[in-house]
This record gives sequence, C-alpha cells and structure tokens, in this order.
Amino acid sequence: MKPPIGGYRTRQILTLPVSHTLYISSMKSLRRYRFNNRLYFITSVTYNRQPVLLENVSTFWESWKIIKPIAWVILPNHFHIIINSENHDISKIIHRFKRTYTCIYNYTVKSGRVWQNRFWDHIIRDQNDFNTHLDYIHYNPVKHKLTNDPFVYEHSSLLKYYEKGYYQRDWGNDIKFEDCCFGE
Repeated sequence: MKPPIGGYRTRQILTLPVSHTLYISSMKSLRRYRFNNRLYFITSVTYNRQPVLLENVSTFWESWKIIKPIAWVILPNHFHIIINSENHDISKIIHRFKRTYTCIYNYTVKSGRVWQNRFWDHIIRDQNDFNTHLDYIHYNPVKHKLTNDPFVYEHSSLLKYYEKGYYQRDWGNDIKFEDCCFGE
C-alpha cells in the first residue's frame, strides 16, 4: 500500500470506550485521540510561513468540504479555528482541507507546496476552555500587530460572536497580551 502524501502512516493501537481511539503515526511523537462530536482548537501554518492566506481567503472557505469552522481567524501565514469533528477523524478533516486548498492554489495562483506538515490540535474540555480559546482566536490579529482593535479585523469570527452578544464592543482594547494567559 502506498503511504499518504508526506509519508505518514497511522495505525490504530488502542480502542478506548465510546469510540475514543488513540492513533500513533509513524512519527513516534505524534499521538492523536479520536473523539466523535468534540470541539477542537486547530492551528495550521503555511510552508516556510509564506504569507499567502489573506491573498486567497475565498480559497480558504472553498476548501472546507466536510465541516465548517465555528470560530476562526485567518492570518497571513497561519490560521486558528475551532471545529466540531462530528463523526469524522480530525486528521482526515484537516488533511482534506489542506489538500483541497493546495489543489485550488496550485491551479489558480502558482504551483508548489503550501502547508507545513502536521497541525496543532487541542480538544476543548469545557466551557471555560472554549471561552479561553475563543478569546485567543479573536485577539490573535492584535497579538500579531495586524490591528490595534480586534473588531476591525475582517478575517475573524469576532463580529459573528459580537452580534450574538458574546462580546462587548470594548473587549480586547485594554488587554496587554504579555499579561494574558489564554490560548496555547
């Protein structure tokens, strides 16, 4: 059997109760649990941190075929999302996203590698953990000095959550990131 692109093979080594499965990649340090219908915080970075994502935001959205993010921020060379895995494997969701994005990008912009191998994932444990990661996502453009006001950054779900009443308009204006402890 031919290994997937990038040469990563995954084998099931332990089945946990209620469809929780631990997968170990051929890269010994990579272990992922599979939980159905769980929220995941995901970070993925472009190859060599190429700043291509903001030039191709429509490609970003076209590439979510299986499941759409429920919270997001798209930055020039990486993105953060929160996504519900539903009954899908999170590795397969991200693999399909990256593959679709790369195909569209290679066809419409230029040929070449787009993404770093792997991605960072964190399973959201509870409401407090969700809130912490949501804040991290929405404050990220300020952290990276793309704006001083997180509400004016257009490639974020902050306005969606503000309109639903989850945030006050002055949120984030008095935060000093160095003093914060949210996110990863």
